[in-house]
Amino acid sequence: MNDVEEALEPTALVVVRAGAIDRFAALRAAFAPDGVEVVWDRRFGERRRPPADSVPAERRRRDRRGTLPQSWALLDFIVVPNRLQAS
Repeated sequence: MNDVEEALEPTALVVVRAGAIDRFAALRAAFAPDGVEVVWDRRFGERRRPPADSVPAERRRRDRRGTLPQSWALLDFIVVPNRLQAS
């Protein structure tokens, strides 16, 4: 990777809970100059539909999503480090 490509790659991603307008603005103002991308959470609830009677039972042994960090519940955001720069 050259210097131009590295400069375009965000150092981390901050996902802010939908509706937390003041938090979003504060995080963007504080971290955008440092190359941190601040984005809204775009999820609108559970995407999975309940199984129909004719569909076989769920094959997954467990839900693959882990528990959310406390910062999501308390502060309305989570930080995701850039995996490319962490290595």
